[in-house]
Amino acid sequence: MHTGPAGRADAYTPEESLVPGTFERLLQHVPAAFAVTRGEQHTLVFANAEFRTLVAPFTDPLLLDRPIAAAFARRDATGLTVILDRAFRTGVVARSRRVDPADESAFPLLCSVWPELADGEPQHLVIELRTATHAEVTLEIQREVAERLLLSALRERDSADAAEAAKRSANFLAQESRRLAESLDEKETLAAMGRMALPYVGDWCIVDTLDEDGAMHRLVMHPDPAKHHILESLHGLWVPQADDEFGLPAAMRLRQPLVIADAVDEVLSTAARNPVVDKSLREIGIGPLLTVPLVIRDRLIGALTFVSGRDDRPFTTADIKLAEDLANRSATALDRARAFGEAIALKDKAETASLAKSTFLGMMSHELRTPLNAIGGYVDLIDMELHGPVTAAQHKDLGRIRTNQRYLTGLITDLLNLTRVGSGHLTYSIGDIGAAEMLAAGVALVEPLISQRELFYDGIECEDDVVARGDREKVIQILVNLLSNAIKFTVPGGRIRISCNATGQVVLINVRDTGIGIPEEKLGAIFEPFVQVKGGSLSPESGVGLGLSISRSLARNMDGDLTVVSTLGQGSCFTLSLPRSAAEPQSAE
Repeated sequence: MHTGPAGRADAYTPEESLVPGTFERLLQHVPAAFAVTRGEQHTLVFANAEFRTLVAPFTDPLLLDRPIAAAFARRDATGLTVILDRAFRTGVVARSRRVDPADESAFPLLCSVWPELADGEPQHLVIELRTATHAEVTLEIQREVAERLLLSALRERDSADAAEAAKRSANFLAQESRRLAESLDEKETLAAMGRMALPYVGDWCIVDTLDEDGAMHRLVMHPDPAKHHILESLHGLWVPQADDEFGLPAAMRLRQPLVIADAVDEVLSTAARNPVVDKSLREIGIGPLLTVPLVIRDRLIGALTFVSGRDDRPFTTADIKLAEDLANRSATALDRARAFGEAIALKDKAETASLAKSTFLGMMSHELRTPLNAIGGYVDLIDMELHGPVTAAQHKDLGRIRTNQRYLTGLITDLLNLTRVGSGHLTYSIGDIGAAEMLAAGVALVEPLISQRELFYDGIECEDDVVARGDREKVIQILVNLLSNAIKFTVPGGRIRISCNATGQVVLINVRDTGIGIPEEKLGAIFEPFVQVKGGSLSPESGVGLGLSISRSLARNMDGDLTVVSTLGQGSCFTLSLPRSAAEPQSAE
């Protein structure tokens, strides 16, 4: 390295010169800023006078053999380094690339770069810099503004197109959802699924389903009547097989959407397994396939395969997303239809079983009442000594026989009532009933039992103008059941109280006792058939556990209800609610 005039460092050493001799001296004084760099670090090995003046005055001789970025004392060399890196890496000439200044007080530079190749690889870069003119800067700014406006317009158009596409997809999904919800019948739901096709691509749909036994079934439908007729002829011939590359078999393996766009004919020929099926499918003309699984609560129940025409565009990401949405709605609709079908089947089965039970109980009740009535008649004849004298002990035994005969007859009557109420064969004569008169009639039937049990009876608390709606005979039957229970489960010295009041549209009749009460855990079960209020044993004292069940059923069939509040050891209060007569003046409560 040697110094030239004015103490400046020479631009390059003779051994590194790329432009020796007269050409070197020419480049030194050419009225254009040139420099040469070497290697990936862009080490500065030559810079002519115009380049030094343009970039920054410098006197440090060490600026050579250093990265060219060091020469930019007052400029940001980041943009230049990016341009140089790209040219060195690709070997491609860069022309008039803009290098922005570090501050707005200076004009930007325009940079051109020519890679110098050796053995096909860049070794040096020849760099030209020039200051952008005001016109060039203005043109660049206009170009940038135009680009930004164009990009903004394109983004707005894309946003509008996306919004319109989303709106069309939402309308399409809403329409398909309505079609799927039109019926709870499984066959009609499957038919609605079979008629689905994507709005932009996909001529028709294949519906594969999986039943509880693991068997696969296929339904195919086509909107074109002629092609649909061809597909109908394949029923039973074209069914899913475990190694099929699309449809339910593929969904069972992948559990995610699958698009088959290439070699569709080969895939279909393999899946056809039958020359007739293969010929029919080719006649229809089939393009790309899109299979989406039908999943409900993480359980695979089938798959939808959307089939496009041969000339349709390929399936897009938006098509796949729309198909998945359709599959989710279809899976929900199919699951709902299956659940409804199962519920109907269970209901029919339960009704058949209930009818058989009611028929059996009714038949047996009638068959048992005949000999029991005969027993009662013969007991009365013997007890009247029509066939000879009877001792006192025999009279006592005959009384026991009569008691048990009447008990059994009562149980059979309860069974008959239960079957009639449950089967809906009872008829009701609904009318206005004076509550006070009705309560008095019910108490009169059990009043002797109150005295026998040595219970205190507080009488009836009810206004004479309270009028309910119901069947008088059946309401009295309910009252007798409630009073009988109160008497049965209240120890001597206990108390029974009856009251009624009208509130709003309802008449409430309360039967209270101070008896043994009902355990809290049994309050919800005592209205079920054959459930005992006390203990659970069946005995003449406790009954068979049908009275409360029958009473509540009778009350509900008259648009009323029967409820209970009880505390173990302190007593119970049964409340019969009935509709209030519309003709009765009602207080504003």
